This record gives sequence, C-alpha cells and structure tokens, in this order.
Amino acid sequence: MENKENNKKYPKGIIIIHWLTVILLALVFYRGMSLEDIEFNEANISIYRAHAIPGMLILIITLVRIFIKRKNKENLPKEIEYYSFIHKAVVETVNKFIYVLLILTPLMGFIMIYQTGALSYDFGGPFPKGAELNEILEILHKVFVFSLLSLVVIHVLGVIIYKFKKGENLLRRMCHLLK
Repeated sequence: MENKENNKKYPKGIIIIHWLTVILLALVFYRGMSLEDIEFNEANISIYRAHAIPGMLILIITLVRIFIKRKNKENLPKEIEYYSFIHKAVVETVNKFIYVLLILTPLMGFIMIYQTGALSYDFGGPFPKGAELNEILEILHKVFVFSLLSLVVIHVLGVIIYKFKKGENLLRRMCHLLK
C-alpha cells in the first residue's frame, strides 16, 4: 500500500542533507570570496582550510545524498506536474548539473591544493617552498562556483515560479516543518 506522505515529502535524511548543503555552500562561498586577496602560504593555510574542509564535506554529503536517493526511490515524492516537455527538460538539466557541480567544484579545489604539495603539511611535513595555486585550476574552480550559484538561483526561482503557476508549494516537499 502506498503511503500518501511519501508522495509529498522527501525522507528526512535527504531533507537534512539538502539544507546542510545550502548552509555549507553559503559558508564556503563566503570563505572563498575572502580568499581573493589572501596569498596561499603557510601563514594563511588555516584560512584556506576553513574554506576547503566544508567544501570537501559538500562533496561527501552530495555522494551520500545520491546513494540515499537511489536506495529510497520508492519513498521519494512523485514528479511534479510539468507545464511542457521544455519545462521538464530544463528542470532535469538544472538538477543534474547542480549535482555534477556539487561534485566537480570541491574536487577541483582539492586538486588545486594537491598540486601545490601543501597536503603533506597537514600530516606533519614542511610547507612546500614556492607553493602557489595553479591559475588555470583557480579559474576553472571559479567558473564551477559561479555556474553552481547560477543554477541554484535558477532552481530557487523555479520553485517560486512553480508556486505561482501551479499553486503548489514545492518547498513543503523539502521541509518537514511546513504543513
């Protein structure tokens, strides 16, 4: 027998991961913007860690979220009512690219730090002399970050527009506090 509640709300684990990701994204973005004028060196490594660690947490919880969604397909809400084929294609594309960028963006950040040799510093080694971030990797990381933020804005606008067009508050599906 199908549970009506399952058709309306996501499982609590997915909801917690969703909002934790939102909080971590805000933190990581804020910390990332503060890195703009800070040199990558031993004196500033803790500032970089305060950006990188939550970024890696985003990667980990995104992978956990994907696993949970695949394992709980039967407990997920039914698809929304799309206005058209184009609407469905846009929603699916935006959602897939959000996931892709939630994985690629922190990976790119990790690769940036890895290529400097500074990871060994975290395990008791010396900070590498002349360690600097690769400019191309830095640019790619920023492109990923701003692409992700753009898609998140599109996602939020889509939820708002859907409320006005269809009258359904999709936020309720991702929040157990809303009735």
